[in-house]
Amino acid sequence: MHLMAWSDHFLTGIQSVDQQHRALVTMINDAAPHLVSDHEDAQQTVGPLLDKLIQYAATHFKYEENLMREVQVDPGYMAQHQHTHHAFVEEVLLMRSQYDRGERLSGHDLLQFLTSWLTFHILSEDKQMARQVIAIRQGDSATHAFAALDAPNNAPQAVYNAALIDLFSLLTERNRTLSTAYEEIRSAKVALETLNQELELRVSARTQELADTNAELLVERRALIESMAQLEQTQSQLLQSEKMAAVGQLAAGVAHEINNPIGFVSSNLGSLSGYVKQLLKLLQAYESVRQGLPAAQRQMVEQQAQTIDLAFIRDDILDLLQESGTGLERVKRIVNDLRIYAQGDNATWEAADLNRLLKLSLQELHPEIEPKADVQLQLTPLPPIQGVQYQLNRLFVNLLRNAAQAIDGHGTITLRSGTTPSLVWIEIIDTGCGMDEDTQRRIFEPFFTTHAVGQGTGLGLTLAWDIVKRHRGELTVNSTPGQGTTFRLELPLPTTALGTARVLQ
Repeated sequence: MHLMAWSDHFLTGIQSVDQQHRALVTMINDAAPHLVSDHEDAQQTVGPLLDKLIQYAATHFKYEENLMREVQVDPGYMAQHQHTHHAFVEEVLLMRSQYDRGERLSGHDLLQFLTSWLTFHILSEDKQMARQVIAIRQGDSATHAFAALDAPNNAPQAVYNAALIDLFSLLTERNRTLSTAYEEIRSAKVALETLNQELELRVSARTQELADTNAELLVERRALIESMAQLEQTQSQLLQSEKMAAVGQLAAGVAHEINNPIGFVSSNLGSLSGYVKQLLKLLQAYESVRQGLPAAQRQMVEQQAQTIDLAFIRDDILDLLQESGTGLERVKRIVNDLRIYAQGDNATWEAADLNRLLKLSLQELHPEIEPKADVQLQLTPLPPIQGVQYQLNRLFVNLLRNAAQAIDGHGTITLRSGTTPSLVWIEIIDTGCGMDEDTQRRIFEPFFTTHAVGQGTGLGLTLAWDIVKRHRGELTVNSTPGQGTTFRLELPLPTTALGTARVLQ
C-alpha cells in the first residue's frame, strides 16, 4: 500500500533535494500500513517513525539551509523557510515526548499530518526554494528571483493551499485537545499533590508521635533492665561479701584453735607408728621361738592369740595407722586453706610467672592426677604479673584437684594460657561429669561440695575465688553436664588499671 505515489510533480530540479524527498516519501509509505490500523501495531510503529523523522529533519533541513546560504537567497524568504523547518521539528519532538510519557498517539492523525506537511513542503516551500536557487545560479539577482515567486501559479499551488489548510486545521484541533487534556491533568495533579501533601503531613506527624513514644518506652525499658541488673549484682555481691567475711572470721579462729592439736596429734601418730612397728618386730621374734615353750604355756598363748584374733590385728593395725595419717593430712590441708584464706592481703607481692606456678602445682598433684587423666599442655609464654606466689600456687592446686575429682574413670585435663594487651589468662579444661546451672551458681560458696563425704572440703573453690579477688582478676566457669568443665582465670598486667574480681556462671 502506497499512501503517496512519487511523480514528476514532486521534482524540484535539484537532484540532492529530490533524492531526500523521495527517501522521505518511501519512509512514510513503509509505515502507512501499520499506522492506518490505529491499534497496538500502530503504537509500536509510531516511536521508530518519529525517530526517523527527527533524524531526517536534522539532515535535510540543514542541507537546504546551507544551500540557500550558499547562493544567498532573499533574507526574508530565508527566515520564512527556516521558520517552517522549526515548526515541523517542534511538532515532531512534541509528539515524541507524548509517546515517551506513554500517551496514545493516533496513527491516522500522524499520517494526515505527514501527508499535509509533505504536500506543503515539497510542492510549495521546496519548489519555491529551488526556483530561486536555480535562478540565482543562472545569474539572476536574489531580489528578482524572490519577486518572481508572485507570478500566477498552476494546479500544484491549489493543492498546496488545500494541504496547508488541512495542516493548520489538524494542528489547531490537536493543540486544542492537548491543551484541554493538559489542563485537566494539571488540575488533577495539583489536587492529588495537595491531598498527598496533607496525607504525608498527617502520616509524618503520627509516625513521629509513635517514634517518640517508642523511644521513650525503649529508654524506660533499658533503664529498668539496667536497674534490675545492678540491683541483682549488688545483692549478689553483698551476699558473697557477707559469706566471705563470716568465713574469714571463722577461718581465723578455726585455723588457730586446730593447728596446735594437729601438731601434737601428728607427732604422736608418728611416734605411735614407730612403736607399733617395733612391737610387730618383737611379736615376729616371739613367734619364731614359740615352739620352744612348754606345751602348757604354748597352748595358753595360742588360745589367747585366737581370742584376740592376733593375725587380723597385725594386718589391720598398719592400715589403721596409714588411714589415720591420711585423714590427718586432709585436716592439715583444710587448716592450711583456712590459714591462707584468713591471712587476706597480709602477704608479699612480687613478680610471678603463671606458667611456672601452674607446672609446679601440676607436679605437686601428680600422684592424684596421673591415675585419672592425661594432661595436655598448650601454654604460651606469658609476661610476669604482680601477685602472691604461694596463694597463686594454692589457686592452681585447688582448680587442678577439682578437675581430677570431676573425672570418673580416665579422662583428659587440658591446660592453656595466653595474653591480651591488658591481661594474661589460664584455662583448665576437664572432660569430667560437668555441672548444671544451679551447681555452677553455688560452687564458690563456702563448704559447698558435690563430692562424696571425705573427698572434698568445700573450701577449695571458695579459696580459689578469694585468691582471684585479691589479685583483682576474674574467674569464670563454663560447664555442661556430661561434657566437662572449663575454668578461665584472667589477671591484669601490671600496666593495666586494677579491676574487680567477678564470677560468671
